[in-house]
Amino acid sequence: MKNFEDVRKDLAREDPELFISLEIVGKLIAARDRKELSQRELSRLSNVPQKTISRMESGKDIPKLVTLLKLAHVLELELSLIDKHGEDEQAASMSSFTH
Repeated sequence: MKNFEDVRKDLAREDPELFISLEIVGKLIAARDRKELSQRELSRLSNVPQKTISRMESGKDIPKLVTLLKLAHVLELELSLIDKHGEDEQAASMSSFTH
């Protein structure tokens, strides 16, 4: 019987894009829980429809970048792109995003 970590590794190999999306959504859910926000409250604060948040959290939709930016801003998370080869000294950070 596979454990959770084995399933994660299998998914990362089989569908890396889905794996990354699920990892990001998992972090959004954890941040929403830490802030004790309902989906409805997060929707109101971020101007992202509650239905979109629900579908994203249930794995039915993969969030668009603009949606991630709005949610990250409200949840006080930072989205960043980091050069995995270390060639760029600075990460492309989206922490200063405002809407």
